[in-house]
Amino acid sequence: MGWVDKEYIQSQVFLRASHTAGHVDCPACGEARTLLYRPVSPDLFFLDAFDLWLSHRQVSPVPGLTSVEFLSRSTEKDYKACSRALGKFFGKLRLADIHPGHVREYQCARAVCNKDAAKWTRPAGANRIRKEVDLLLRILRAAKLWGEEQDLYFQRLRPVEQDVPRAMSPEDQHRFLLAAASRLEWQFIHQYSVLALQTTASTNELRAIRLGDVMLSQGVLQIRRAGAKNKYRIRTIPLETPEVVWALERLIERAASLGSIAPHHYLFPIQDRRHAYDPLRPMSASGLKKRWAAVRTAAGVPWLRPYDLRHTAITRMAEAGTPIQVIMAFAGHMTLRMQQHYTAISMMSKRKWARATWEEEPATPARKRA
Repeated sequence: MGWVDKEYIQSQVFLRASHTAGHVDCPACGEARTLLYRPVSPDLFFLDAFDLWLSHRQVSPVPGLTSVEFLSRSTEKDYKACSRALGKFFGKLRLADIHPGHVREYQCARAVCNKDAAKWTRPAGANRIRKEVDLLLRILRAAKLWGEEQDLYFQRLRPVEQDVPRAMSPEDQHRFLLAAASRLEWQFIHQYSVLALQTTASTNELRAIRLGDVMLSQGVLQIRRAGAKNKYRIRTIPLETPEVVWALERLIERAASLGSIAPHHYLFPIQDRRHAYDPLRPMSASGLKKRWAAVRTAAGVPWLRPYDLRHTAITRMAEAGTPIQVIMAFAGHMTLRMQQHYTAISMMSKRKWARATWEEEPATPARKRA
């Protein structure tokens, strides 16, 4: 634990038990005020500065003490991932020593995974580097070390539009589901895939589902803020086919066998150790990894990722001619580029059906001359 962890966190825990009634002339409040607003000092090393900066954005410095929060858990996790990458380059530097030249060097080294500069496992893309640098600059601004003057000597990387994810063809989809249903140990992948394909839910959204979010009697599935990528992805998804209801029933039975029985328990609980699951924590991002790899290999789609199920589901809707407004109401917010992509597919489908309808009609008989 760093300097901030030892001094700041322990002080906050101690002060929580020493407030006076009504907080009138409360010495604990006075001390807490000085701790909470302790400025990010230029003399701090980067990782200590990050810990202090993050602590200002946490309701409780002790994880798990409360569910109330300023930041979502996914945002906090992302900040920590960025700080680890930045720490490999700036970890031995004090904030006061970091200048625009360092930031430029970081961008270049991070893009090519220069192991002489830092020990990254692989190069990062432009969007990831931009996110990491933005975090660094926020901390430097908090220390009053970065302003308009520094911006004049700093060149940002250009953002890169994300490629449209790959979708399975109808033939690929049929083969994948058939392979997943072919063996008992792969049944979980089959049920998970049916759920993803008929709800358009992403991997993070599915992992965050609690039993109370599944309302089979009403025929809906709720995607709440905990799993949604942003506030526009919070939505209620209709469950309209016997297949998706069947998949959810089997998944609920599986969850119950693993200890998830209460509404606040997760549909996909995490495996703590062999044959032991924690219903109060969601399955990790690698929870499907081994079985997923086996099924996609058997189905002949070695490129397929769990997230590609969402894109495949939306593609099927677009191919059916579903208007983009309906797709977005079902699947949630998407970028302009993705909207254009699915609109194009939907229009192609409409043209196909128009040709099939009108080209097969008998020709209009010619009018007889008077």
